Amino acid sequence: MVLEGAGRARTAPASRWPRPRVTLWYELAAVAAWVAVIALTVTGAVHGLHPAAPAAAPAGEVAHHHMTPAQPPHGAPGPGTVGFGSFAMWTLMCGAMMLPAALPALAHVGENSLRRRRQRAMAGFTAVYLAMWTGYGAVLLVTAPLWSRPPGHAVAAGALALAAAWQLTVHKRRALRDCHRSSPLPLSGPRAATGTVRFGLRHGGACLRSCWALMAVMAAAGGGVAMLAWMALLTGIVTAERFAARPGRTMRLAAGVLAAAALAVALAPAAP
Repeated sequence: MVLEGAGRARTAPASRWPRPRVTLWYELAAVAAWVAVIALTVTGAVHGLHPAAPAAAPAGEVAHHHMTPAQPPHGAPGPGTVGFGSFAMWTLMCGAMMLPAALPALAHVGENSLRRRRQRAMAGFTAVYLAMWTGYGAVLLVTAPLWSRPPGHAVAAGALALAAAWQLTVHKRRALRDCHRSSPLPLSGPRAATGTVRFGLRHGGACLRSCWALMAVMAAAGGGVAMLAWMALLTGIVTAERFAARPGRTMRLAAGVLAAAALAVALAPAAP
């Protein structure tokens, strides 16, 4: 900023601290969700989302499990059932994996809202956006007895192959294009709140159409470090597609990576 005074121009001193990004709190929320997922996985509090994924048995009980049918830990859901822990884990995973991809849309909401209602508008958009993903997770987990009957590696390989195929469809391309679209937002009044909710539904629906197959892989994944590895890979794909200058190339590259992963998982049981 240039100020005129005493017959000459002088420059106003710059602010000592940079202005924080409007999405900073949501970036931190995504990091916190990652920390929570890692902590729950490492400590064994939740053993993944696949209902048939067995929990690790204590060393002293290995011989007993060789002699009797495997039983779920006390208080844990058995195969084909869904517990609160699985749904809570899915909700955390949605925050960790999908919030980074929503940051441009969140910035659009924050920068096009009045200062006095900015945080409320961004929180409303986030609630609608994540509600769509948690609803999708609830459908996956409730229908788990139908798709989880084959061995875990077969389900995971099938989910990866489906995700690879979806990457190459015109429907995926259209959905990803819709993810990059914004819409005008009213500044005040009831129309402002309605506009934010409508944008959240539109953007969340586009992202759900684009990434449903990728997130289905997480429902089919087992627990432990393997689940964290899948999370990192899929988060990288989702985020790269959202921020890439040429999303089409990223989609094709991701399809190749997913197809190779499906083949590796399918062949893994046959390895010595």
